Amino acid sequence: MKTDLVFLTRDGCVNTPDMSLNLDDALRALGLGIDYPMVNLASLAPTDPRIGYPTPTVLIHNRDIFGMPEPTPPFPEPA
Repeated sequence: MKTDLVFLTRDGCVNTPDMSLNLDDALRALGLGIDYPMVNLASLAPTDPRIGYPTPTVLIHNRDIFGMPEPTPPFPEPA
């Protein structure tokens, strides 16, 4: 599970702390560990489709947990 779940964020994302705490609480309630990668979109290659997701976003098996489709180029600039 740990490598299947990825938390996407960016510097200055005001929603990241709340989303991270909520995710940790949910994982604990399910009896799962909270050791997952937190990926800053700025660290990804410009061709990586994950840079097109808004932040924060949680992916499981490279799919958004809320059903957002994988972004396709051209990717929007971060707001």
